[in-house]
Amino acid sequence: MTLRVNVRETLSMILHVDAQRKLVREQLKAAGIADSGVEADLLLAGVLGISRGEVQMRSLLGRELSVMEAREVGAATARRARREPLQHVLGVAPFLDMELAVGPGVFVPRPETESLVTAAVALLGQDPSSSIGQLTGIDVGSGSGAVALGVARAHGRIRMTAIERSSAAWPWLRANVKAFGDGHVDVFFGDAERAFSVVPPGSLDLVVSNPPYVPAANRPESREVWRHDPEEALYSGADGLDFIRELATWSSAALARGGVLVVEHEDSQGAEIRQIFADAGFVDAATRQDLTGRDRLTSAVRSASGEGGCDQPTIM
Repeated sequence: MTLRVNVRETLSMILHVDAQRKLVREQLKAAGIADSGVEADLLLAGVLGISRGEVQMRSLLGRELSVMEAREVGAATARRARREPLQHVLGVAPFLDMELAVGPGVFVPRPETESLVTAAVALLGQDPSSSIGQLTGIDVGSGSGAVALGVARAHGRIRMTAIERSSAAWPWLRANVKAFGDGHVDVFFGDAERAFSVVPPGSLDLVVSNPPYVPAANRPESREVWRHDPEEALYSGADGLDFIRELATWSSAALARGGVLVVEHEDSQGAEIRQIFADAGFVDAATRQDLTGRDRLTSAVRSASGEGGCDQPTIM
């Protein structure tokens, strides 16, 4: 007779933290997950509500889990082994100084997108302690609200509106704005074109977006991405730039003279996006690098004359 024991049942039998760490790591490695050791500790930390360091300390000290905790770890491991994103399994995604609520239907914010927030805040060029009046900005395709919240919290004198059209992402956005917005972030449900149609011309200081930019034929390699991230957050026409073209046109009308447009994109798209921005009446278009040193961000300034200008090389 063959005895079959599934992952959840196996893990619930092993209460020592050290044994749990090893078994979770083995199960994730068998599922083809890179950095299975790191993910095992992150999974245990998330389920137990402690830090990775505390997981490691409990392992060294020979501590045990309760039966309920072991079962919860087993259930979470089984989900991750099926290649559900770790952030979905734990229900949160770290971003800057926040732990954002995420789950099915919302794009999981990536660490490299923190560079988009940093660039947007720097480009605004305002000392948060100055007496100049409040600025106004929008985050187009906000998803979890990561970028809008990050900009508002880092800058201090800008009121952001997070725009999202997905009914699946909407509850996550509202929950995160309530938790981290501190009264400085509004939400708008609807598509970008509708949102821009109600923005008074020349009234914005910032338009920022992590838009869909993947060419339609290029399916991401990561199973977690193509099975769980919303398609509308990934793909945008044959070259991946359809939405960015529209965004540049809308932003040209909505931004004040000197206002800033900044977007995230693939590392091969910078030159094309700089030209798109110039054609839409922007100047000082420049491509910037993210935390990994790749050309992933392009910004431009709304010209005083309304006529576009030359782009600049990549800014390190």
